[in-house]
Amino acid sequence: MVVTVSVLSIVIASLLIVLAVVWSTTGILGLTGRLQRNRWIGVRADETMRSAAGFTLANRVAGPGLLGASLILVLGAVLTVAISGWFSLLCAVVALTAALAVVGVVSGLGVRAAATIPAESADGGCGCCSGGDDHAHDAPAASTSGGTTSGGTTSGADAGCAAPHDDPAADCGTSSCGACSLRGMCTTETAQA
Repeated sequence: MVVTVSVLSIVIASLLIVLAVVWSTTGILGLTGRLQRNRWIGVRADETMRSAAGFTLANRVAGPGLLGASLILVLGAVLTVAISGWFSLLCAVVALTAALAVVGVVSGLGVRAAATIPAESADGGCGCCSGGDDHAHDAPAASTSGGTTSGGTTSGADAGCAAPHDDPAADCGTSSCGACSLRGMCTTETAQA
């Protein structure tokens, strides 16, 4: 029975070390700004994946917490191997739980920081996906109030942007309302009334 607990302790400690290495590498890359936007590691949420700057900021904010969580995991792994019996497994569970809580908190802080960065847009920041003022909302008011255009651009809030479309999905270059931040924007006026 003691041999089984010792082998299990070593296996669990090894898994904690592997996770600590992954989180510390991610934390260091995030802190230095060298972590590129990807699908596998780092703080990944809608807010962080909208732009490279948002992803970089979120991972810089989360970096120290990831390093702290890695330290917790390493300490948990050491205690798991150093202490004999079932108490060693309890140390591993407590360390993993505490590390996951830290990662959750710092990831949330990173997402909140990334939400302050405007989203990238294929049309240079003028489309509905730019994260700024949606000219899809401003377009009907500008066209009915006699907004003038000059040289293919609209004056006022949409200066430098392409002419507004009747279809909000067309502003993003998509054919459906599920893309970008268009959720709920493609309802008809009669459905809104």
